[in-house]
Amino acid sequence: MTGRVDIGAIRRAQIVEAACKVIHRKGIQGASLAEIEQEAGISRGVLTYHFPSKEDIILAVFDATIERLKASAEADFAAAQSGWERLEVGLDFVLNRKPVNDEVDYLNYTFLAQMSHREDFRTRLAAQNAELRNRIAEDLAEEARQGGLAPEEVQALAAVIHGMLSGLTMQLNVDPEAIDRVAVHRTVRAMILGRLGGVAERTPEREEPSTRGRKPKAGGRGKR
Repeated sequence: MTGRVDIGAIRRAQIVEAACKVIHRKGIQGASLAEIEQEAGISRGVLTYHFPSKEDIILAVFDATIERLKASAEADFAAAQSGWERLEVGLDFVLNRKPVNDEVDYLNYTFLAQMSHREDFRTRLAAQNAELRNRIAEDLAEEARQGGLAPEEVQALAAVIHGMLSGLTMQLNVDPEAIDRVAVHRTVRAMILGRLGGVAERTPEREEPSTRGRKPKAGGRGKR
């Protein structure tokens, strides 16, 4: 038996998608309900039935933007076999990702610009950042245990890694040619390994950004 189609959910998704496009063009302050309903091809009554106010729509767009950013990396993370490998995947994703699309990146920075006077945005983003830091700490757990790090040291390292990845993402969005990605990959990896006491070196190293597809030289990985 075929399940019932949730028309309401489909309509809400349609409105959020339309609002994303309008905010991309006009910004948060410039986006109007009239433009959103026109973009979605619906009446004001239908719009306000699902989202009683512009604020409700904006918060839905904010949540959708975070989910789309998260989803863009999930396929890569799913293939990782260990916490350390997930961390390597995350670094590789940041250094080599193609933006989900211009609209999502623009929306992300549009909302970041509102943090100083939008407590609702700040609270949502703080929760997202905490989730990411906790995931990084979990991925580091085995190597950190072997390296003798205390739980608070693992959390501190996770916060530093999260900060590095966020900063690299912003730099590359502003100027994709700003950094030597291979050198940065080596440097970040070495910094993390140094703090862990090198215990993760026993895990096979992922190929660096520019070495994919090349056959490894005889004699191992070479110097790091």
